[in-house]
Amino acid sequence: MIRFPLPAILLGGLAAGTAFAAPAQPSVEHRTRIAHSSGPVEAAYRGRVDIAHRQVGAVTPGGRPSTLRCLWSANVTVDRAATSAAGMTLSRSVDGGAAIQGHRAGWCDTHRASIAQEVARRADQLRGYVEVLAAEDHDVLRAELDQAATRTG
Repeated sequence: MIRFPLPAILLGGLAAGTAFAAPAQPSVEHRTRIAHSSGPVEAAYRGRVDIAHRQVGAVTPGGRPSTLRCLWSANVTVDRAATSAAGMTLSRSVDGGAAIQGHRAGWCDTHRASIAQEVARRADQLRGYVEVLAAEDHDVLRAELDQAATRTG
């Protein structure tokens, strides 16, 4: 029987575990200039992506099809930082909800890395989603600027 010192086994296990770690969650940035009566407004939007997993179904006895599934969604939160021509900074966060959704058969834990890779491959779709949320925010930003102008004016 071959014996290995305990620390070597633990280090080997840690190394193997990090080899299958999920890639970092992508973040998407979008910058735009918005016209306002007080002057142009520079707005930067940053989308943070969080992947949520939900295990559904059950393991069934042998000979029966399993109903075990992993439902997942890539949820986007958009943070806005806008600077007016007068130097005023306005920030806001918007929960954009699920930009991408999917499902896989089996346990969520076995699919986390592949789901994260799929989300990373679909970065263009996430970028488009952030741009849509940013466009929806433009009227809100103009209203915030108008309200700030009435308070200070």
